Parts: sequence; C-alpha cells; structure tokens
Amino acid sequence: MPDTLGTMPRLRMHFTADDLARTRIVAEPHPMWELVLSLHKARLSRPRSRYADWREFSLPRLGSPAHRRHLDLLTTLVPPRGNFPDFLTPVCAAGEFGAALDTVLSTPKARLRQEMAALVGPRRVSPVVTRLAEGSLDGLRELAEAVSWYHCTVVEPYWQSVRRTVGADRGARVADLSEGGVERLLSRLPHGRWTPPVLECLYPVDRDLELGGRGLQLIPSYFCHANPVTFIDSELPPVLVYPAADLPVPRDGTASLVALLGETRAQVLRALSVPRSTTSVARHVVTSAASASKHAAVLREAGLVTSTREGHAVLHQVTPLGRALLDAVGG
Repeated sequence: MPDTLGTMPRLRMHFTADDLARTRIVAEPHPMWELVLSLHKARLSRPRSRYADWREFSLPRLGSPAHRRHLDLLTTLVPPRGNFPDFLTPVCAAGEFGAALDTVLSTPKARLRQEMAALVGPRRVSPVVTRLAEGSLDGLRELAEAVSWYHCTVVEPYWQSVRRTVGADRGARVADLSEGGVERLLSRLPHGRWTPPVLECLYPVDRDLELGGRGLQLIPSYFCHANPVTFIDSELPPVLVYPAADLPVPRDGTASLVALLGETRAQVLRALSVPRSTTSVARHVVTSAASASKHAAVLREAGLVTSTREGHAVLHQVTPLGRALLDAVGG
C-alpha cells in the first residue's frame, strides 16, 4: 500500500506469532462471498472491464418481473454501499454453493434477528424482509429461493471463470508462502501493506482488529473489486476477502491452443470460457460479428461450444469438452 494514502481510513489487523502460524488460504472460491460481492458489481455505474461481459449477460436476466421480489430482498440485504449481514457469508463454506446456503439457513435465530436489526434499523421494509428479520420459516424459505435464483441465474454460468481467476491467484500466494513463508505472503498481498506485526488495508472506516491467536483465513475473490473486506463482528473467526489478481495465461498453453485451432479461433474459445453473445465475442477478440459467428460455428461443430438463441441474440459458451481442452493447455 503506497504511503501517499496519508490519512485515508484503513483496516489494521494485528498479528501474533500464533496468528502467523495459523494464517491460511482457502482452496476454492467462496460461493456466498462471490454472490454478495457480485450484487455490488451489478449496480456499479462504471465497473472494471473484468465485469463488463458479466454485466452484459446478467443485467437483462435480473430484470425479470417474475423474480422482482427476489431481487428486492437481495438488494435490501446487500445495499450498494455499507454493511451487509455477516450471516450471508458463513465461515468455512468455500467450494459448494449448496453447503454454503445450508449454513446460511442454519443461522441461529437470535443472531439473525440481531444482524437484521442492525441492517434495517427503524425504517419501514417489505413484508418479506420483516419475516426474515423475525427468523420465521417463511422468511428463510424466501431467502433460500432468492439466493438460489440469483446464483443459478448469474453466478453459476460464470463459475468456471471465477474458479480459474481465484485458483491462479491462490497459486501465486502459495508460491510466495513456499518461497518466503507467511511474512512474504502478507508482504505481497494485493491491496495490503505488511509492517510487522500489522497488515493494513484500505477500508471504509478506521478499524483495528486483534487476531488474538485465531489466525487469518485469506479468501481471494473474483467479484471483490477495490478494497479487501472482512466481517463486521470481530468475534467471528477472522477473514480477509481481497481482489484476486488478473494473472496472465502461461505462454506455452497459449501457443499450444493456437497451434491446434489457429490464432483467432483460440481467442474465441478462450473468450467463451464465460457465456457471451456473438457481439460480445467479436468485441472481445477484435473481429467482425460475422467472423465471430463463423468461428463459433466451427467450434460448435467440433463439440467445443454450444449456442442458444435468447431473443434476438445468440449466446455461446464452452462445453465440458471445450473446458477440458482449455484446462489441459492452461488457456
């Protein structure tokens, strides 16, 4: 973190020797952190280019009138700025969405009421939010429906891209750990500054967090955008969710894919690791829409991509075979 930050607010995490020994990196993306943080990206007026195609794919699907109540609930729980309830992002629920959601729905009623009261305050809210704040079974059922709808609609289709980005970042952190120990890991953490025994990050408010021997769980995130985030409740096991770095594809993998498919077609296949329309593919690989459509057709005939019509657009994405090819060459 550059010294030019001056008096900007920051989070300061204070380590002991035990904390250094207990610092770890999650093995898989955390589905609920990704879901919650993606809700922020859906409402940004000027998102990073990383999210442009995701927003192009997602925003029309989120506007469905049939699911308006789901989106209203989620955007109430996760406002554009400020705090959201800790229970939405449970500890030790990385990897499987179903297991993470079960943990959310198993939140003790007293904790659920407390965190919802802190979020809602005295303002009037919809009946569904009130039912959830009361911890009623109907409220939990509506939360489960809303979270499942959002995940299946706009997060799951991009999960391979999330996994690849987070996995690449985790690999870089593990390399730092193996080459120089935990202190090197912390000193090279994106958006952080390690001044032993304190890790500092930009944060909305000044805050000190004593780890107290509990260690720290590092969670690289695809949808974490600017500054790292952590739990509101300092009594919860400490976590630091930070933006996963955009790491380049290894050259040997790119060369192998180009040799197999040709330069432009290899670019199209890589681009379709996330769902894209023909127009989006053309923009991504800098070619015409007609050329992008032709390359997608060839890849489709080879069983590497699928294409489905949605309204006036055609949406393409890799098949399991195409994904296996990309994984094999690191593309």
